[in-house]
Amino acid sequence: MPMIRVFKLLHTLMILSLLFVASKCKKDVTESEFKVRDRKEQYLQHEKDSIYNFLRTHTYVVDYEQNIHFSEAAPWQTRLIDVVDSIIVPDTLSDGLEYTVYFLNIYPGIGDSITTCDQVFYSYTLWDITGRLYKHNGHQNPSWTNVFKPYIGGIGMGGIPSIIDKFNAGTYRQNDDGTVLFSGFGNFVAFIPSGLLEKYGYSIQVTSDQYLPAYTPLIIQMHLLHVNTDFDMDNVPNVLEDRNGNGNPEDDNTDRETEKRYNIQVPLPDYKDADDDGDFLPTKDEDPNGNGDPTDDDTDGDGVPDYLDPDTH
Repeated sequence: MPMIRVFKLLHTLMILSLLFVASKCKKDVTESEFKVRDRKEQYLQHEKDSIYNFLRTHTYVVDYEQNIHFSEAAPWQTRLIDVVDSIIVPDTLSDGLEYTVYFLNIYPGIGDSITTCDQVFYSYTLWDITGRLYKHNGHQNPSWTNVFKPYIGGIGMGGIPSIIDKFNAGTYRQNDDGTVLFSGFGNFVAFIPSGLLEKYGYSIQVTSDQYLPAYTPLIIQMHLLHVNTDFDMDNVPNVLEDRNGNGNPEDDNTDRETEKRYNIQVPLPDYKDADDDGDFLPTKDEDPNGNGDPTDDDTDGDGVPDYLDPDTH
């Protein structure tokens, strides 16, 4: 074989070899980048102590707008660990793993009580567990969220429902210039392990140009400005439309079969359905005694209130 052909063949083999190695390295890096860490190991070996250490070494003040500010505690100052409460939240994906979720009750609120079946109007502030501020959404830009599956600033968070339902909403008045002033609202700070975030193992966008790194425990303050306790305005509170009592009204639908019969493509859970029994008479009008409460009217005495009984109008 001529020498020039030998060199060409060797050159080709070398290029193919390099491409193979490069592709293998790229594949290995990609697989490594997207391999999510073990949830139990991440919490018990990395996050549990870091959260506790922040609480042990920091104190706080609350300003006139009811926003909290953290600082390292001097020996004579009250530490967060001395004033926080806690709840235990099981991990839904890792058997036997339980998170201790600490929260600070700044103010319980003076308005309507909140249940996990309600919607709340809220503002919030977000930090990482070092106390670095990521985002502040004040009263000028509040949002709504379900309590039973809350998205705070677009971030799904476990543990939060069991904290929110310990608080009350606030009250409000409208000023002459059209702005609204909220006061007396429930106010708390929670310390959330990354395993309770819906996007566990991935970075989370919190502003247009800022991302929270993966595996970052969060500190979240919430102002519970207002609560909607009757989403469909049928005079039956959301919490009473949670028929199975699991704290999630989305899976309760009394007239499911009627909706199927009429080919309703998007079934309505009771808390969103103004006609709960599907008899074409609005729930709020199935109130023969006229006291504004459909739950205490049972015309035929069968133990089923009229608004849930399609045989009674």
